[in-house]
Amino acid sequence: MRGERGNIGIFILTHLLVAILVGFLLWSIFPPEWKEFLRDGPWGLAAAALACGLVFVSIVRGVLERRAHKKAHDRVAKVFREATDPALQKRAALWLVDHDRSHPERLADAGSGLFDVLLRIMKADPEKLDRTRAANGLGVLGDARAIAPLLVATKDEYAFVRAEAALALGKLKATQAEKRLREMVEDDWDANARGRAKEALERIAG
Repeated sequence: MRGERGNIGIFILTHLLVAILVGFLLWSIFPPEWKEFLRDGPWGLAAAALACGLVFVSIVRGVLERRAHKKAHDRVAKVFREATDPALQKRAALWLVDHDRSHPERLADAGSGLFDVLLRIMKADPEKLDRTRAANGLGVLGDARAIAPLLVATKDEYAFVRAEAALALGKLKATQAEKRLREMVEDDWDANARGRAKEALERIAG
């Protein structure tokens, strides 16, 4: 809860700073006669009120969207924890990693089973795009147990799976994957995976 409040506070401050900077920018490019006109009449106050109103509306919308997402996250995490059907587990797991990849700490709500389901999807799912999403999700989770399976996935038949597996290894700081990643960087036939492998090596080195 504290983290959520902190994020909302940063969101509000960001909007206020943007509004102030935009105001200064506009004022600096106004012709002198416009500035004089605004000073002499109520238009300056009207413009300030309008700007504050727009910032307020934007903040309210942002807060509501965050709350709506949190509610959706809680529902899907609950579904995942309680589901026994593999197809339902798959849909819930992929939704969670797709929507919370920038907030990996939230994924703990789904429980330890999330790792196993993502691993199963990446290794054996016939849908190549879902294998790609699962590889990305394993990188988001940050569990070192995924390193060996991800190394295998860098040789998947589908290019995007190879690319996301490479990037996930970078996120995991998998030094044991450096040899394979360098091989991918030198692969002239796989441009997407080559770029991801290069980024992964930079993450490991950094």
